Amino acid sequence: SSPREREREGQGGFKIPFCGLAALRTLAMAVEDDTQGLLTADGGQPCPPKRSRIVLVGGIVAFLGLLVAVSVGVWWRFSHSGLLACCDMASLEALPLEVREEALRVAESGLEEAKKEAEQKVDDGEREEATTKDRGFLDHFHRIDASSFSKGPGSSVGSSPEQIERASVFFGRCECESGMSYVTFWPDDDTEKSVTVNTSSVRWVRWDQPVEQINWFCNGMGFRKYTTVRLHKSQWLSLQVYPDTKLDALQIGWCNKMTGHLRWNTWDSTDYASSIPFTTATDGYACIKIPALLRTSKGTLIAFAEARTPNCDDFAQTDLVYKRSTDGGKSWSELRVLAKVEGDRKTMGVCGHDLVIGNIAPVQLREDSRFHPGRILAPYTRNNYKIWITHSDDDGETWSADREIPNVTVTEDSPVCDRGMSYFDYDVDTLELQNAQSLLSFVGSLCYRLKNPYDDPKWTSKLTGPWQFVGVGPPGSLQLQSGRVLVPGYHSYIRGLDAGGNVLPISQLYNNMGIGHVMISDDGGDTWRLGSDWPIGKGGNEHQLVQLSNGSVLSNSRSLSTGSPQFRLQSISHDEGETFSPPTFVEEIAEPFNGCQGSVTKGAHDTIYVANPNPPPANSVLQKVANTIKCKVELTGRKKVSIWESKDKGMNYANKMLVDAGLSAQTSLQHHDGRLFILYEQADPEPPYYLSDLVLEKVVENMKVLLPTRFVLREIKV
Repeated sequence: SSPREREREGQGGFKIPFCGLAALRTLAMAVEDDTQGLLTADGGQPCPPKRSRIVLVGGIVAFLGLLVAVSVGVWWRFSHSGLLACCDMASLEALPLEVREEALRVAESGLEEAKKEAEQKVDDGEREEATTKDRGFLDHFHRIDASSFSKGPGSSVGSSPEQIERASVFFGRCECESGMSYVTFWPDDDTEKSVTVNTSSVRWVRWDQPVEQINWFCNGMGFRKYTTVRLHKSQWLSLQVYPDTKLDALQIGWCNKMTGHLRWNTWDSTDYASSIPFTTATDGYACIKIPALLRTSKGTLIAFAEARTPNCDDFAQTDLVYKRSTDGGKSWSELRVLAKVEGDRKTMGVCGHDLVIGNIAPVQLREDSRFHPGRILAPYTRNNYKIWITHSDDDGETWSADREIPNVTVTEDSPVCDRGMSYFDYDVDTLELQNAQSLLSFVGSLCYRLKNPYDDPKWTSKLTGPWQFVGVGPPGSLQLQSGRVLVPGYHSYIRGLDAGGNVLPISQLYNNMGIGHVMISDDGGDTWRLGSDWPIGKGGNEHQLVQLSNGSVLSNSRSLSTGSPQFRLQSISHDEGETFSPPTFVEEIAEPFNGCQGSVTKGAHDTIYVANPNPPPANSVLQKVANTIKCKVELTGRKKVSIWESKDKGMNYANKMLVDAGLSAQTSLQHHDGRLFILYEQADPEPPYYLSDLVLEKVVENMKVLLPTRFVLREIKV
């Protein structure tokens, strides 16, 4: 199955009850032509042709009406149970009547707006190539003789050009089952400048003329499509072609077969250095995630990533991969696998999952080190349960055989795979992403039962015993002035349950309710020991370290940010990492909901730089409801990666710089000679093909887990 299909299996689709399943399966084709034959409903009862569009719109209205009805039930139920209590009030009954009525009005109007937008898509007949004003363009069709075009590379490049910045994105789809080998496109009517892109790859092109129309066809098609675009001479155009299952707007589809999908991007030229080391859905992997960047003493940049398949799930089969750049990030080597494993990966995982190799935290030993000068150490996790390490003595060209590091985890032979939220005496383990009652119940719980669990002794008393989930970094380790090496880590006490359909295990949001720790080596990584557990404080999980000029070690960490305050965390050690202070919030640096992998590095004069998303306020239906009942939770997503600067050793972060204004997430920072190098995840909006996606976007906006489209490397002068 395809990445998109597997995503649907993991998240599910809206269940729209109308006229029966048989009608659903033929509805899309019938709506295209109201003169087609009768639709057959369940039980053999026909739906008249005239009703084809009415059936669709009526189904949506019925479904959204059900959402509103459920919402009313939720408010009534919670107002009597106290489950949605907030702001130190016993229940919603303590809120003024006008506030409760306003909350219901907000829910109703938000769902009604989503309903109207979905109806408009159907009325406009845009289901096959659904678009929005800022995401794409309508496609038009003309018959051609595809055999008359060359299949050569044209005037394009297979790796990203330097000094570019994303400007726009739009989408297209080939005809059913076509485009599984290649897509050819050309500017306006100039077929001499045609470019061919193989499926599961991406190419960039810049023509020496303005372009108003892109013509294209997929292998297996007997006609062309064209897309209206405003491309300036200085702009680049990229096309990524990837296979996916083609369905209709209701995700039930008349094709339901693997078909070429197109992702177009336009790129502006910039006055700063940047490039694209990795792109998702290329090199045989469904997803590229979790960046880690290392600048070596020779000036080489090594970009590490987790390459996952068949989807982007944290428990999907995962390789650690890397690329090297010897020209400051202008160009990159081919993708290489860091840790090569022999054997059946399906039997090497835990809890029924395939082997997961990830969470890398590289560091290079200084040239004046007593042990192994210049060696690059690369500790990482297997199955987020055991710690392994490999090293390179030739600037990352080749790597040693990896080995497990003993005695640095408090784990048993295998984790407790079925431990869920009941471990914390919370009896709800699942969140139905497309069920209004479940969503609103969860929001209410965040304001009441789950509010800042690190301040609740009932929760913190459970942070003991064998570790169930172990992380290293990411994205880097640290060598101290003394030569000691510290590897940041964290551990937690639930792994996160599996779920199917449209259900997300809440426990997966809380496997990062962890406690920080470090691994310590005083002989250049030959032997290791475990430092002491950190005081619980405000928690902490993924983190990175810097050493200040006074010898103290500062940690900057992701926070839980799930009902708890949504800020980064910091902790400090005055004994070279043996012990750390309780983590406390850094209120200048916001976190998106459920946090994000950030990064920290040190510049001249103890200047500290922290990179993280800086999400704008949410405007979703859920957020509006939460605001109405004065619930202080920010249901934000991963967007607007920024860099904060502290001139006083991390005490205050007064300065801030925007790096990416769009969807962007996990980061890795390096500093050298007045320059910052940042490697981060960038995502394009999902193609708006499906009605369920359009409605869900209004309900939760960017709070969904961000699936990276690519990694971006950018250089910043400071």
